[in-house]
Amino acid sequence: MIFVWYLLFIYIFFTIVTIISISYYKINIKRKHRKHLKLTNKWKRYLDSLIADEHPKSFIINKKYYKKLYSIEELMAFYSASLAYLNSDKVKVRDEFRKFIRANKKYWVNLGFVYGRKRMIFRAYFAFICRGLCINNPEEYDTMTKLILDYVLVPSIYCRENALKALYAFGNTHAVVEAFIRLSHNNITHNRKLVTDGLLQFKGNKIELAETLYDHFDKFNVEYQVAFIDFFRFSGEKLKYKLKKLLEQQDADKEIICALLRYYRKYPVLEYKDIILSYLTTPNYEDWECNSSAASALGKYPGEDTIIALKSALKSKYWYVRLNAARSIAELDVEKDKLMDILDGEDLYAKEQLLYQITHK
Repeated sequence: MIFVWYLLFIYIFFTIVTIISISYYKINIKRKHRKHLKLTNKWKRYLDSLIADEHPKSFIINKKYYKKLYSIEELMAFYSASLAYLNSDKVKVRDEFRKFIRANKKYWVNLGFVYGRKRMIFRAYFAFICRGLCINNPEEYDTMTKLILDYVLVPSIYCRENALKALYAFGNTHAVVEAFIRLSHNNITHNRKLVTDGLLQFKGNKIELAETLYDHFDKFNVEYQVAFIDFFRFSGEKLKYKLKKLLEQQDADKEIICALLRYYRKYPVLEYKDIILSYLTTPNYEDWECNSSAASALGKYPGEDTIIALKSALKSKYWYVRLNAARSIAELDVEKDKLMDILDGEDLYAKEQLLYQITHK
């Protein structure tokens, strides 16, 4: 009986502790929220007083207010107040706020050095602020650019991603290329999809960026090369004649070959059909992904040799190779008479997959 009471006491004790902890957490969150709103309103009133005054000197931030930005709480409040100007429906308001940001650029550079000595999460937030405020113009490669390039190498995925996003927002081609050269040189990898998606948000000349990345292609590691090819695929066909050199490298990494085959499916070049066919007809039991990507790409390359290769691929032991081969045959709208050896054959999977793709194309 004593043991039961003991367990009950322990249960009640931990229940009370949990309730107190949760209550304290909620109170603390509300307190921080109220403080943030208070600081945000102060910054909003200060920014209103600056931007409402049309005198050019009014755009220079007061040193007293600038020093406050050394605090992460003040910096967060400043950015929250800034959103009203950044997202304003009035062009004049956005332009005036842009003048304010540009007039105080030297202070943002100094602030970058200050936060460069703080914790990584604070550096990550400063990089986020730089991206949101878009401090630099595309033609500028200066101290601010070099500062953000240093942030890219910080061993934190949050800081690295925010720094890269800041460079995309700045819109300077050479700064972005330099960032990935540095990352590759230091053997630092970044998520491939984040890289591709980020490059697509680049505010400068995307065609110039794609061509510059291609010109320095050998300086990047494989992860970035694949991400760049995906970027090329989403940004246009400008490089479709240049990328042939990479496609012809039979010893290239399979991820690069697959990315190139996806590119040439979207932007077909019929003269390259033999090269693409070679990735399907040449047996490669280790890199079946290349066979699968080639089978998919060939849906854009009609011809008897294509049909023969795809019909052969229907017998592959790899499911994705057979699936993509069937899809490409259906996409090419091959006459049924040319498929009777498959449809009347003993390979039930090939027959069923082909019939399904033909009837559901």
